[in-house]
Amino acid sequence: MKFDRIYHSLRLLLCGNPVKRAQYLKKHDILGGIGDNCKWGPWKLPPYPKLIKLHNNVFVHHNAHMAPHDVLNRFFYTVYPNDDFGHWEKLGCIELMDNVYISTRVIIMMNVRINKNCIISAGSVVTSDIPENSIASGIPAKPIGCFDMFAALRRMSKGQTKPFKNQELSDEMVISEWKRFYLKHGSSKDN
Repeated sequence: MKFDRIYHSLRLLLCGNPVKRAQYLKKHDILGGIGDNCKWGPWKLPPYPKLIKLHNNVFVHHNAHMAPHDVLNRFFYTVYPNDDFGHWEKLGCIELMDNVYISTRVIIMMNVRINKNCIISAGSVVTSDIPENSIASGIPAKPIGCFDMFAALRRMSKGQTKPFKNQELSDEMVISEWKRFYLKHGSSKDN
């Protein structure tokens, strides 16, 4: 089983982008389920991938981590050698419903469902279910905003978006972004 996980992790690394990784996972039936229009950034496959299910239009950033198990019982056996904690590992499922965006460095613990229309902000640790139509953040992650409201704000600020390719910005775009930044935050002491 461990060899399969290493093999598939290497194959995911070679896929090159999140769309191809999601297609690979779906084609080889690696996760517990994967819907349409998903993007899977991580190339390292978590333990027990069958306990992870993605529905439609789910984006998982490459630095996100899912933990469908813990090994705390193994630790407790060393602290309390005469007590019985059961098996060394505790398992649990992770389910991401439709229209979920998992940002960079998010950790999702076992027995968690992130309901539809949710964004989990960078660096969050999700330890319990996230309600529908939420933006969640923090350690532990808690709802801090509304998905629909955030989408409306993004629609209103569409004039601030810039077309670029492969993370290459022209000098003009860089200057324009700094000007906009300084208008909002005040002038830099260096300028």
